[in-house]
Parts: sequence; C-alpha cells; structure tokens
Amino acid sequence: MIHATRLDALALAGDLEGVLLDAQRLAASAPGLHGRRRAGQGEAFWQYRDHRAEDGARLVDWRRSARGDRLYVREREREAAQTGWFWVDSTPGFDWSSDAKRISKLRRARTIALALAILLARGGERVGVLGQKSRSGQGAGQRLAQDLLAPASEFEAPSRSAMVFFSDFYAPLETWRERLSAAAAAGASGALVMIADPAEEDFPFRGRTLFLEPGGRTQALIGRAETARQDYSERLAAHRGAIRAMGAQFGFPAILHRTDHAPAPTLAMLIALVSERFG
Repeated sequence: MIHATRLDALALAGDLEGVLLDAQRLAASAPGLHGRRRAGQGEAFWQYRDHRAEDGARLVDWRRSARGDRLYVREREREAAQTGWFWVDSTPGFDWSSDAKRISKLRRARTIALALAILLARGGERVGVLGQKSRSGQGAGQRLAQDLLAPASEFEAPSRSAMVFFSDFYAPLETWRERLSAAAAAGASGALVMIADPAEEDFPFRGRTLFLEPGGRTQALIGRAETARQDYSERLAAHRGAIRAMGAQFGFPAILHRTDHAPAPTLAMLIALVSERFG
C-alpha cells in the first residue's frame, strides 16, 4: 500500500509541469523586477550619477566629466545576491476548491510563488523554500518547484531576508504571531498573501447544508445556511483584520487574492513589495 503522503507527492509531481508553465507565463507578462541592480561593491558598471561634495575628488570619473561642465561619479553594481524565501501552506484545507472547474488555493499559491521566484532569480537573487536550501540561476524555478513537493515546515527564520507567506491564514492568530515575530526578530520582512476561494468570500450557501473540514473529521449541519452568512462574514473580517494588523506590526503587509481573479495584479504588488525590501 502506498502511503497517503506519497500519493500526494505523486499527484503534485504529475501537475508540476502545468504549474511551472503557468508560472513562466505569468512571469513573462509581469512588470520588471531588477533584482540586485543597485549601487555597491562589485566590478560591473551600473550607472553615472552627479558628484556630491562628500565624494571628494577621488571618486570623480574624469573621462565622463570631461564631456561637459558637470562632475560625475561612476557607480558599480552591487554583486552580493539577496535571498527571497517562500512558505506555502500545505494543510488539507488549503488544497481545496469549491468548484471542480476552478484551481485550488494551493495551486494558485504555487503558481504565484514560482512566478515571483523566476523573476527574482532572473534578477540575480537567490530563492528558496523555507526549510530547504536556497537556489540561484536559470534553473532556480524548476528546483524550487521540486522543493515545494515537501510539506511546509516550521522553520528558523533566515536573517535579514525577504520572506513571502502563502496561506488562507485560518490557523489561530497565536500561531501566526509566533511565526512572524520569529521572522522579524531575525531581521526578515516581506509579505503575506492571503489566498481565498470565492465561496469563502461570498458564502453563497442556502438551505440545509453540511459543512465538512477538508482532511479532517469536523462537520457542521446548518438547517438554513443563509442565516449564518452575516455572522460568518463578521468573524472572517475580524480575523482578516487581526492578520493584517499583525503583518503590519512585524513588517509583512498582507495582500488578499481570490482564486477566481487573475493572478497578475497580485504578482505586481508582490514585485513592488519585494523590490522595496531588496532596495
């Protein structure tokens, strides 16, 4: 008999090519992410900038300055790559969709994570799944996809790095407080990507409805599901508000993404956040 986790791994492996293709297409249509393109210690030329008084005569590029009546400094590109780390929820409830024709929250999370990783690696940065080793180069996306086969692990937060968490964030608030406070204590910051199925957002259920916990045994039978909509919406909004506030406190702004919406706007927001962190 094949163990259940082995079956899950085989299913993901079979879907891996499709996830990578979606991620590559998404990355190809995304705005640029320039990675390590900034001033610092390195050999490659980056740009000229105006000379400042504190630079002194030693930094003046006399050849470039001789072309006009202004003094210029030749800046080099910083070569030390930074690392973007990814954590993707692997709980059964995250690998779920309310419609068999719509992708699951997990599938969408992996697609966006891989697209961002492809862009970061293309810009010269390193990428990695928390709990695994970081990757670099053209094949980083492929190797990162393989690393996502492993269940998400609790981790020792890498120091001074960018970290992006993908989840529905339904775990208790204290669980997330422990994770984010540990990351912030290590000098890390980044983003929280809250992935939601439209049924979780809109609560379209009516009449007698049986709710089952994905991968668990908990269930609830409601005679008239529509009567629970208001209370559900208020509790969801309160929980999301607490997650957002916590993320802002620890340097991890939150982005909400629905699986019935296009992923490109969410990726664009992530690019802006990560670029700011790496700037």
